[in-house]
Amino acid sequence: MEIIEAGLKQKNAWNQFVGTHYPPVGAFMQTWEWGTFQEQLGRKINRCFLMENGTPMASFMLVHHALPLGFSYGYIPRGPVIAGTHQTQDKILDIFHAARSWILRAAPHLVFLRIEPPLGSMSEKMLHQHGFLMPPYYIQPRHNAVITLEKPEQKILESFHPSTRSNIRRAEKRGVRIEVKSTILPSDYEHFFAMMRDTITRNSGYNAYPTPAYFYSFTKAIPMLTHTSNFQNMSYAAFYGYQDNQPAAAHFVLFFGDTATYLFGASYTDRLSSKVTTALHWTAMRKAKERGLRFYDLGGVDTQRWPTLTQFKRQFRGDELSYIGIVDVPLKPTFYRIYNLLRRLKK
Repeated sequence: MEIIEAGLKQKNAWNQFVGTHYPPVGAFMQTWEWGTFQEQLGRKINRCFLMENGTPMASFMLVHHALPLGFSYGYIPRGPVIAGTHQTQDKILDIFHAARSWILRAAPHLVFLRIEPPLGSMSEKMLHQHGFLMPPYYIQPRHNAVITLEKPEQKILESFHPSTRSNIRRAEKRGVRIEVKSTILPSDYEHFFAMMRDTITRNSGYNAYPTPAYFYSFTKAIPMLTHTSNFQNMSYAAFYGYQDNQPAAAHFVLFFGDTATYLFGASYTDRLSSKVTTALHWTAMRKAKERGLRFYDLGGVDTQRWPTLTQFKRQFRGDELSYIGIVDVPLKPTFYRIYNLLRRLKK
């Protein structure tokens, strides 16, 4: 097995491999464009193919995250991506070991490697025997709600909970209008950040949002969806909802491969009764279906962390896809233990 770093000339081959071999949920985090976004945030990245007999069998994008004292850890979000023919236990372990060996040589400053394989199950005991650890927490959601878009539009609508169907009708009656932005103006940013602050207040101060600088980098690094967008490359769409021509809510949705992924959303509390958030999701689903995509990922569901949001998403009655979570590979065991101790003390 050979590991080679991918250069810009391999961008299309990279995205094609990711799009071909990834399940419906989470592929965007291994796309070329997401790597460019991470670089905009000031993070070093490596994109690597794992080759066997001259053919890619897996790929991973490694993101370097800074730690104190000049150390870092490596994070492979929702990866590695493994070709279907190699998704056997032995091959997966070979790929994990190969990635570990390469990183020890290429990035000796890393304290540990954190991977997030898009696999539904794997033996924790077996992973532990090979020096891989599964922390009791996770970074990306372990469970996502996904709507299949291959049925006729009316059949998709009929599959929703009756209250969700009613809310779509109510939104129209209450003066809700959805606009897909062709460009984002300064006033659009200002409204979205104000919606974020309102949403945080509504959630008793719980802040799940990144900084405004993160959003500016996101919209700079990732192209906006156009009529000619090719979904082998990732793009995003900004859906803004208005009630009586006043901003009410906004959603940012990624388009890549077969899947549209709801990424961020926020709303004004005094406009929620318009049911604008339900209308935004339905509009995004219809747009994705119109463009030939097969899935709409509503994002994470977790009754412990997000009970109200989870109940809302489950009323769309989609399927739920589950992944095993994060797997840590200690590269400097002493420093890794110190990292975990400090993390527990910080909590």
